[in-house]
Amino acid sequence: MGSLSFNVISTAPQMHPSEAAKQSAPDGTESSSNEKAAQKLVGREPVARAKVPFEKGYSQMDWLKLTRTNPDLAGLKGKSNKRLISMREVKQHQTEGSMWTVLKGSVYNITPYMKFHPGGIDMLMKAVGKDCTPLFNKYHAWVNAEFLLEKCLVGILDDTGENKRVAD
Repeated sequence: MGSLSFNVISTAPQMHPSEAAKQSAPDGTESSSNEKAAQKLVGREPVARAKVPFEKGYSQMDWLKLTRTNPDLAGLKGKSNKRLISMREVKQHQTEGSMWTVLKGSVYNITPYMKFHPGGIDMLMKAVGKDCTPLFNKYHAWVNAEFLLEKCLVGILDDTGENKRVAD
């Protein structure tokens, strides 16, 4: 059988932790440990993620439409996207018209996706010319990047000994 879980959310008015700390029991004694724990929880603020407003025509839905209508977002001009690509070659593609990154062993030309990224161009620039897998997993572990970027696939990272020498 399955299980059911849920979170209980308090609708009671929340008090700032400093005000809660000033309050004590009516008889002048300290608050109970349960009350102290509740006071600590009330003071927690959610961490805000930096999202950039989309320009008109650059939402995720617009990106999906573009991937369905443009067969060559990777800029391969008929070449195969199955070729092996060295990290040295990835590092050479850091210009405005050709920005490559490695994600989970695949090489992508993310140039067409830059304006569609919810975190903005500056966040994606941190991935250009390098393996962005750890950065991606930190913020987007649940995202299916293979589907999202399938039309931007340039090739597969060649992680043979040659690349290991380049990285040193």
